[in-house]
Amino acid sequence: MATLFTRTTWVFSAIILVIGLIFEAVLAGSIWRWLAVRQSGSRPRKAGPWIAVALTLWTSSQGLHIWADAVGYSPVTGFTAMLPLYYPVHAKGRLERLGWLDPDRVQEAHLLRESSVSASGEINYPLHPLQCPVPETRDPDESLHVASSVPSNGPLNVVWVLIDALRPDAIDAVTTPALANFSADGQVFANHWSGGNSSRMGLFSMFYGLPGTYWHDFYNNQRPPVLMDEFRRHNYALMTSSAVGYGSPTLIDRTVFAGVTGLNPESDQGGVVKNRQVTADWLDWLAKRQRSADGQQPFLAFLYYDPPLMSEDDVDAAGVKRLPDDSRYTGKEKARRLWQRYRRGVHLVDGEMARVLDSLKAAGLDDNTLVIISSDHGYEFDDLGLGYYGHASNFGQYQLRATLMMHWPGRPPQVFRNRSSHFDLPATLLEGLFHCSNPPSDYSVGHNLFDGMSWDWIIAASYVAHAIVQPNRVMVSEPGGFAEVLGPDYRPPANGRLDAALIEESLRAMRRFYR
Repeated sequence: MATLFTRTTWVFSAIILVIGLIFEAVLAGSIWRWLAVRQSGSRPRKAGPWIAVALTLWTSSQGLHIWADAVGYSPVTGFTAMLPLYYPVHAKGRLERLGWLDPDRVQEAHLLRESSVSASGEINYPLHPLQCPVPETRDPDESLHVASSVPSNGPLNVVWVLIDALRPDAIDAVTTPALANFSADGQVFANHWSGGNSSRMGLFSMFYGLPGTYWHDFYNNQRPPVLMDEFRRHNYALMTSSAVGYGSPTLIDRTVFAGVTGLNPESDQGGVVKNRQVTADWLDWLAKRQRSADGQQPFLAFLYYDPPLMSEDDVDAAGVKRLPDDSRYTGKEKARRLWQRYRRGVHLVDGEMARVLDSLKAAGLDDNTLVIISSDHGYEFDDLGLGYYGHASNFGQYQLRATLMMHWPGRPPQVFRNRSSHFDLPATLLEGLFHCSNPPSDYSVGHNLFDGMSWDWIIAASYVAHAIVQPNRVMVSEPGGFAEVLGPDYRPPANGRLDAALIEESLRAMRRFYR
């Protein structure tokens, strides 16, 4: 029923009303003139021109419908089905026999248009209630994936650090010494992809394990992910601080943290101050926890940093060591300058990460705390040579490749080079932390990161569009039915044909969690 009140419905209703009024006016005028001619006794005008106009209109309308029916263009066929006393002509079979119509091409075009229309309906999530035993009644030896990850004194704490737009190739011993040391001793996912090129969709894919095409319905229903449900059910204390707040653009106050009170609003202070405040909030909370009687309660800490683009003067004002320029993007002056400013901001946040990691060791928590360091998406410096900078503007690898590193107690350091994605995080945590026995398909499109499975394709979303991203092909679907096929260089490939089975599989993923 809500469709009745959308802008599109009213616009089309107004257009149909105007057309109807014009038709009635022309018909009434014709009848009036015909009656006037009859009463005057003069010779009536020839009907030939009117018949020609009527035949032209009928032929055009039927020709349009024959084409729409043949290629499966539903905006036309769906509209003509509602017209009273309209009997359309069908010629799909005859066009195929004449060789004028390629059924495979028609099927591809139909699927492309269908993939550009977001599914909607009543959310059916999860498909089945989660079966996750509480820690006190669970035998640690029954762990599905991390048999030695549950320490004898209780479940693992979790410190989840999100560094906005941190590219994995920005991490090195000079720019990010703390992160480089962390990666050497942890689990690194070296070919990791976000489920979106924007913070909103990147975070959604990370916590829900679902394509961003579901985002609007989860936002409208303020439905948190089942992962957060389990943290609550297992009595985890929640600590969170964000340099960008929780409202726009991520809107995680009504998705990931829906129902959580006391979330700090976005600060109007500068980028350096906001990022240092995240660390200050964490250190203050940790100190109070250490003094509290609830110090043995497991906790989830979510720390959201947002590296500012810093000039050398900003670096000096912040009291941060200057970085030597590197040779990246030599010959592309705009990209080179932006890259250096980006590196300085990342270096600032790396200093904050050093303080966070040192505080865990000082508190004796590093052996029973899972630390996750991730980014929501990537960042582009005209890497494709098409003039793209930043993020949320295309579905190429530079905006979708994301950082994911962990220190999971009980696991050896390891580098995973299979194609992983944010969609895999909920299954990994629900199985590894909470020993949930449900198959991941009950609540996610992902799977456990430590299973080593590699993604042949992922669904990546922006604020309005989405894409099916393969290693060598990107299919971008825009609102209104426009779609295009691009190669990994984000240019049209020589062979733009698509795998119809792949498109249908992606559509099933985008509709699985609706009734």
